[in-house]
Formats: sequence, structure tokens, C-alpha cells
Amino acid sequence: MYRSTCIMLLSAAPLVSGQTQPTQAVPQTQDATALEAQYKTCAKHYIPADKCTPEIYQQLKDKDNAPPDPTTVTALQAVKEYQTRLKNPESMQVHTAYVTNEGAVCLEIAGQNSMGGMTVSRVVYLTPSWPHKHGAGKWMDEGGFMGGMAANNSGNYQVDRWGGFCYKVKAFGKQGDMNPGTDVTDKVNQTLKDSK
Repeated sequence: MYRSTCIMLLSAAPLVSGQTQPTQAVPQTQDATALEAQYKTCAKHYIPADKCTPEIYQQLKDKDNAPPDPTTVTALQAVKEYQTRLKNPESMQVHTAYVTNEGAVCLEIAGQNSMGGMTVSRVVYLTPSWPHKHGAGKWMDEGGFMGGMAANNSGNYQVDRWGGFCYKVKAFGKQGDMNPGTDVTDKVNQTLKDSK
């Protein structure tokens, strides 16, 4: 009883001259456009809305705005160059973008053909860092004699030039393991999506 009376008296005590009453926090107004951008960014990274704090949003935004790594840039350049060769460049779908340690950019790209359907090709761009003198800076695609042969024997693909460049070839032409390298498919697709 005595304790509760003291608390009541202290809480009811008038302010001493010169003291100010504590201020209550004024709610901050948020811009709807900024809030929408925040939640879209979090959703893109699979962060639920209730966990999307301004700090997390800023980290994700910084990550999205960071320049791509050199391997991704190399693959992007090859993808954009190959896109110009497609009958309908806007129809391009990048299924795989893989850069080998030796400097071969292995692309599996789908695009609309002249009949209106989609065809998938496995093509290779040999970067200038390709260690073998023949082919450095060139495309291994449907062009030329070897490209024609690859198109005729490709099975599920319009053309398949990956053998020897992107994966090891086993007996009877069967596909072996991929040559050592880095898969940058997700990064390439995200960069393409963000640039639209």
C-alpha cells in the first residue's frame, strides 16, 4: 500500500521549474513510392514484408547495385552479342551461362525460330584469354562446316558445340563432366531482367 502510494505521488508530482515534459515520438510519414520499392526489393530476395526493415532493404539495394564480377561481365557480353544473331532477339531465354577456367563462355540459349516455335542451341564463345591459338576471340556456333555438322548431330538442340570446350567428351561422343569453371546463369539472368 505504502509503495503504490509513493508511485502514485511521484507520477503526479508537478514539474520543477525549468524541466520540460518528455515528448512523445511523432510517427514518421513514409512515402508510398519508397515503401513500394522497399517491399519489391525484399520480395525479389524472398524476404517477408514483416522482416523488411530499412537496414535490410539498404543492404539488398547495395547488393543489387554492385557491379557484376568480371566472370559475369564476360558472359553478359557474349549473351548480348549472340542475342543480335537471333531471328527474334526479344524472345531470348538464357538457360545456361557457364564460363570455364580456360576462357570458354558456354551458353545454352533458346530463341524463337522462323516457324514461331522455340529452339535451343548450345554455343561457345572463346574469349581472347582462350589458351589455344586457334579459335581465341571466335564463336563456335551453327556457322561453318563444323557448325553444320553439330546442327545435324545435335539431338535435342538446334546446334551443340559444347563438346571439348565446355565438357569432356567420353567414348562414342558421350558427354562427360563439365570442364572446371563458374556457373553465372542466375547472375546473367538477373542483370538482364534489371536492365529491362
